[in-house]
Amino acid sequence: MEIEILIRAMEESDLQHVLSLRNIDSNSVVSKNFYKKEVLMNYLKRNPKVSSVACTVEGKIIGFLLCGHDGIRGFIYHIAVYDKYEIRRISKIMVDRSLSELKKVGINTGFIFTQNSTFDLEEFWHSIGWTVIPDKTSEENI
Repeated sequence: MEIEILIRAMEESDLQHVLSLRNIDSNSVVSKNFYKKEVLMNYLKRNPKVSSVACTVEGKIIGFLLCGHDGIRGFIYHIAVYDKYEIRRISKIMVDRSLSELKKVGINTGFIFTQNSTFDLEEFWHSIGWTVIPDKTSEENI
């Protein structure tokens, strides 16, 4: 049975919950210093409406997608969903929402930066039409 999930723009008031979820998942390639409330508040101000959160109907945040752009290209830096929920379905809905918001501001190309995850991200990105290009500069390849 599918649980009803609401997907919406990430807001400053969500950051404490996002930081808690980020602590149980490590698929981000950005510095741990990025995951501080003040830094994320500034990031959301510079990139309004493009990052997403997934919530239960009761309002509990169960997933997030950190997204932004530089005015030319979009970037997805982190996607996480609690294991007990439908990770693939919720992740896909958050991706679709964030990409839609990027398109509204004229961003039509982008990159996804992820590492290991609670599920097979490479297969996930392929399944929704993305091409995965392996990082040849990662520490394990140097």
